[in-house]
Amino acid sequence: MDHATPTAPPRRPEAIVPRADERDVPHLARLFALRPEIETVLGGTTHAGELGDGSAEARAQLVETLVSWRKDLEGQMAESRERTLDARVLAASLELFRFGEEELGLKGVDPDVATPLCETLLYHLRGHCESEAGRFESMAARLRAVPRWLESQRAGVTVPSAELLARARDVLDGLPDLLRAIVDAARVAAASGAVATALHHEVAAAAEVASAGADAQRRWLGELDATPHVPLGHKALDQIMHLRGLDLTAVEVLDIARSIAEELRVEQARVIRRGYRGRTVDEAVVAARSANKPHSLGEAMAWLTDLTLASRQFLAGAGLPQPVTTDDRVCVDVMPALLAPSGWPALLMPAQPCAPRQESLLLLREPLGPQTEAMLEISVPDLEGVCASLAYPGRHLQVVWANIATSFARRGVPLGTCSTIASTWGLDMVNGWALTSEELMREAQFRSSASSRLIMIRRALLQTLLAAVDVCLAIGRFQPEQAAAFLVRRAGVRLPQARALVRGMLRSPSSGLSALVGKVRIEQLRREARRRWRDGYSEKRFNTLMLANGPIPLAYLFERLNDPPAFVTDVPTANFVGAPGA
Repeated sequence: MDHATPTAPPRRPEAIVPRADERDVPHLARLFALRPEIETVLGGTTHAGELGDGSAEARAQLVETLVSWRKDLEGQMAESRERTLDARVLAASLELFRFGEEELGLKGVDPDVATPLCETLLYHLRGHCESEAGRFESMAARLRAVPRWLESQRAGVTVPSAELLARARDVLDGLPDLLRAIVDAARVAAASGAVATALHHEVAAAAEVASAGADAQRRWLGELDATPHVPLGHKALDQIMHLRGLDLTAVEVLDIARSIAEELRVEQARVIRRGYRGRTVDEAVVAARSANKPHSLGEAMAWLTDLTLASRQFLAGAGLPQPVTTDDRVCVDVMPALLAPSGWPALLMPAQPCAPRQESLLLLREPLGPQTEAMLEISVPDLEGVCASLAYPGRHLQVVWANIATSFARRGVPLGTCSTIASTWGLDMVNGWALTSEELMREAQFRSSASSRLIMIRRALLQTLLAAVDVCLAIGRFQPEQAAAFLVRRAGVRLPQARALVRGMLRSPSSGLSALVGKVRIEQLRREARRRWRDGYSEKRFNTLMLANGPIPLAYLFERLNDPPAFVTDVPTANFVGAPGA
């Protein structure tokens, strides 16, 4: 697969390092020893052959480590605005983590313990490593530890939800494909001489051990007595949003979703009148996608690769947020089956901050069902939206800025690998920026057409309706099957995708409302920036505010509007070639 690489000359690898503070290193070392999966996601290799312990004692040690780090940061708050923000962010994200674990007991209803394991193995296989031999030696050790790791995770599951049990089975069904991919990669490495043939056999034997562990996990899932979905309730959902810094209630989110959905429907009708006169909405959407439909997943991946490169080059002349380095890149590949239960046709594995090169992996899923119908989900207009939201100027660009411009403490040291509710931290910024990026590219007329505009509206409508469904599931207005039927009827998604999206929101309550709420808040932030900065406002300054602070709740950025224009000099991006403000 060709990579979407920039044409600019490469930067020195030593310049691509995340902002760090030596005082954080001991805390990180303890965290990595307890949860080697976190280190792998970040791009470290010290504990590459290990897996953490999911026991209650180990989780207590994890919380103790994070509390110790928080206290250390609080003692450094007087040093600078940046360190103050680091301390506040880690403290608040830890509070959200503890609320989900201790107050809501969300871990007890979710038997999907395989997803974080599979994501770790994916990063291990495709991410940074010291050497190819080192990659597969540590992979073999890690695969042999899989049965023990899975067993250690089971004790926390007490009252599994029926919907989440179905999702857990779907994820586990994809693990054999990943194990085969690992063995095949070791075989290719051995054939090329990069590793010894004996190491390939060692990996294959270790994969058999991991497969046996997966079989035991599958039997355990079959023995669980599932319970119906139990709504969180208004109070718990409002508290989650409060801890996430969203400053909204469930009722207010529903009101926003209704209002914006109506605006999108009006705009949709206008586009159909201009470009698809005489057709119904469904007919217009099919026409927009059919004219630009790939014939195979390989063709769609090739198109997406070209779009990714074109969108990166387009940013420079369109006044849009710029890459902070010249050798970041996005690689397009097939989505492993174990990630398909997310329901999304495309997912991003973000660049690792500790890796020598900022490289993200954009994974495209082959849609389920008859090919003629399924391929419509990844038409060119849809791929344009995927490219804008997940690559440039969306999620990948945001991640690279965050990796280089912010500290590990600022990013919460992916607590999402420890708890699904913790993974929602800062999602208003993350998903809100992704949705905003699609609109920015449309306004800048990147590949503007009637079909692109119509599909972008449909994608925005889906995100808007997901916000409403997320709230209705949490407060008990929808049962899961009702929610899926609503998405089929109102958003036009197919039933398998709708069910998968619903299960994802049940797993991480409030995640579905993040994109809509985040986009609304970004628009509010932009208006407030114009008001306060007056003649000092520029898109460059606003984009720097958005990206240089990392994936944190947007509420913090409202506080930073009073910072002087040169605040970007507080972060290393100011010294990088081609960086904003340089």
